Amino acid sequence: MFRVRSIQVDHGDSLLVSYTSDGHVRHLLVDGGPANPSKTLQKVLNKVLGEEGVNGRLRLEALVVTHYDLDHIEGVIELLQQKPSWLEIGDVWFNGYEHLQPADKLGPAQGDKLSRLIRSLGLPWNASFPNDRAGGEGGAIHQGVLPVTLPGGLEVRVLSPDEPGLKALARVWTNPQSPPPDEGVVHGDSLGPNDRWPLNDYRDYRIGGFTADGSTPNRSSIALLLTFDNKRVLLAADALASVVTSGLKMHLPDIRPIDLLKVSHHGSKRNTDRDLLDRINCRRFLISTSGAKHKHPDFDLIALLLSRNNCPDIIFNYGKGHWPGEWRNKPPSWRFNAVFPRSNDLFVDIEL
Repeated sequence: MFRVRSIQVDHGDSLLVSYTSDGHVRHLLVDGGPANPSKTLQKVLNKVLGEEGVNGRLRLEALVVTHYDLDHIEGVIELLQQKPSWLEIGDVWFNGYEHLQPADKLGPAQGDKLSRLIRSLGLPWNASFPNDRAGGEGGAIHQGVLPVTLPGGLEVRVLSPDEPGLKALARVWTNPQSPPPDEGVVHGDSLGPNDRWPLNDYRDYRIGGFTADGSTPNRSSIALLLTFDNKRVLLAADALASVVTSGLKMHLPDIRPIDLLKVSHHGSKRNTDRDLLDRINCRRFLISTSGAKHKHPDFDLIALLLSRNNCPDIIFNYGKGHWPGEWRNKPPSWRFNAVFPRSNDLFVDIEL
């Protein structure tokens, strides 16, 4: 069994990856969404504990925080602030301030909110990645590191960030106590402001030309290629298409099909391009957002996915609401299979 559950955390990302080895179900959690009053993430983990826990405990082989945007990190902070006694975490993967700066610029008391939480709980931190400094936590996570194999045989390759992306983040993260602010849409993401329902004919939308995302936090996103039981999943976080493509060329020089792409940046047209789609030859696309805040996914992004594929699966983790639910009523020219969560589920469940 190899599955991805995309949890409903409003406009953010939270993905629970599960895989079975020798009859034992193992888990990887990627991001926690924004701070969530309804505590959806905790509800889902409680459900998984009841169904797949072992001796009343649930273990995450790794907890990944892809970058410091609030719609990815706040839910993790909330989870760790009131960490359930039954939750075990094998390793936290997160590039903090200490992974960006030379060792001689660091002091023992330095650390942002998440870094302090990780240390206070005594959790392993980037332990899976080599550290070229004496003592302290593991090393920085970037596309040049060797693949990591988690217990049970899940192979993980880092496609983003690249080293220039980490250096760019280091230039703006100048205060060790406080990371740079979430840029949100301030960086001019052009999140489809002219998109309006009802949809026009598919051929009316732009699929040529591309203006890339310029956000420094997004450029530092941890994008992962997961391989298990001959299936491949690409979790693109909010990463830049050019960086993910270069990571694929580095780790998979021979083009191989990807079985599922978690589309970058919730379906923004500025984070997925034709070069990336040509490289992965994928027919199943996951879009993680309620659409309520930023009106994701962009219509141009959906059109781009269709231009490369004949009737692909496009999977939404919300079945209702301002934006994803509208795709239930798409015109016939928009030829794709729209997949939504089952009624009353707090996630969409994708089996590979």
